[in-house]
Amino acid sequence: MSSPSPDSTLEGRVAIVTGASHEIGAAMAGALAARGAAVVVAHHDAAERADAVVDRIRAAGREAVAENGDLSRVEDNRRLVARAVGEFGRLDVFVANAGLTRWSPFLDVDEETWDVVTDLNLKGSFFGAQAAARQMVAQRADRPDDPYGGRIVFSSSVTGLLALPGLSAYGTTKAGLMHMASVLALELGPHGITVNALAIGATLNERNLAGDPDYAEHWAGVAPIRRVGTPQDVAAALTYLVSEQASAVTGHTLRVDGGWAVVGRVP
Repeated sequence: MSSPSPDSTLEGRVAIVTGASHEIGAAMAGALAARGAAVVVAHHDAAERADAVVDRIRAAGREAVAENGDLSRVEDNRRLVARAVGEFGRLDVFVANAGLTRWSPFLDVDEETWDVVTDLNLKGSFFGAQAAARQMVAQRADRPDDPYGGRIVFSSSVTGLLALPGLSAYGTTKAGLMHMASVLALELGPHGITVNALAIGATLNERNLAGDPDYAEHWAGVAPIRRVGTPQDVAAALTYLVSEQASAVTGHTLRVDGGWAVVGRVP
């Protein structure tokens, strides 16, 4: 990991990244740690992978711990925030990255599928942000002159902007996260807390490669930048949104899709 530049430092800050045991979440955790933040690597029953992320961060001379939990449960979100405060004394950044996808034609979506997708993607993100924001608001009294009240970022998707068949439940949750960012930005702005979303596009990861070994080539053919996205692309966008330089950016959805949403073609 490279050393942070002075204008991007998160020294003294504490961050939680959910779904951080691999791929996009792991890249996010690593990027925040590289800029000086102590990081809680949140995962669900992926201890080996989460521990590997923690080990990499510590090997680079930064602080990190792993925390297991089912973030579709309100109490697990509250416990996650308590772990961050117990380990590092405060919380400054909350990244609601944990989520899941279920492909199904709309007419075949059953109640169980709907509940599983919405409970993690929407409910989990909502109550995770609530627990984080309560801590951020409470601790601001200790640093009244610090303009950095806190940062909350949701991992959304371009499928919340453009409709794709088979993703009715998933796309609905991702659209909901964008609106959630807007509403929370309105309510939390007076506390110095910014709230934004990342609309993530086609990204090279294990799940996508398992479904299509030529995933990178296929999606490069429909993206204006002529390549598929990487977890590092998403992490780079995140580091801007949580930086001090983004203090006036809130209620915003930043697309990280190589321009795909401009054209909307699928391979």
